[in-house]
Amino acid sequence: MDIRDLGDESVRRARGRLARVEGQVRALQRMLDEGEDCDQVLRQIGAASKALRRAGVQLAVEGVEQCVASPEREHDLERFRRAFVELS
Repeated sequence: MDIRDLGDESVRRARGRLARVEGQVRALQRMLDEGEDCDQVLRQIGAASKALRRAGVQLAVEGVEQCVASPEREHDLERFRRAFVELS
């Protein structure tokens, strides 16, 4: 299944989540450059990791919904299952 098969709204949401993660990563780089406290950096790394995982889970859920709604895509379910396992 091509990511575009999920629809414009799903792709838009995913891009928005990824843009926020990108901003978090840039902020983390600044924190490192500026010598922030280690615990603050680690907390922000955790937050960025969770946000990235949420983006992946959302795409996986929407992909599975598409597969369930379209019997001709049933063959994609195993691929989604494997990809979902990789997220955890």
